[in-house]
Amino acid sequence: MRVALEEAGQAFERGDFPVGAVLVIDGKLIDKCNNDSLSSSKWISHAETTLLNRNSALIKEKSSNGANVELYATLEPCLMCFGVAVHHRLSRIIYACPDPNAGSTHINPSSMKEVYLNMWPKISGGLMKEKSCEMMIDFFNGGKSEKWKQRNASLFENMQKDCK
Repeated sequence: MRVALEEAGQAFERGDFPVGAVLVIDGKLIDKCNNDSLSSSKWISHAETTLLNRNSALIKEKSSNGANVELYATLEPCLMCFGVAVHHRLSRIIYACPDPNAGSTHINPSSMKEVYLNMWPKISGGLMKEKSCEMMIDFFNGGKSEKWKQRNASLFENMQKDCK
């Protein structure tokens, strides 16, 4: 998670949502990535999705052979990132900070059809939560325009509440 937090710090410095992600296969760090959905022209450039897509062939090969494939993320994955993770058949998702507005790791897997249950990863949250929450709160408190702050006020308020 430390490496993911370093990645999040790079995104923060660039003025992007401070989210970092790391891919680990059988205990070995494979790749790392940070969010650039604000600084690039692609809204889907979330750290997790970019990381998983970039390593898709390796993940498929390794998970098909029973490897332990883990995703570490500084923020609870959104619906898009969680869906990409499930389809990549990850063994486990570990996140630091809960996402009070868009986190989707609390989807009830029993409501899914069997095909998805066979792909469902183990999920755990809260690893190094304080540092990730602090960075997210600093980001929302930072030098964005008043219009941006007003538009995202509820997200900021929920983040402060859930990170206590």
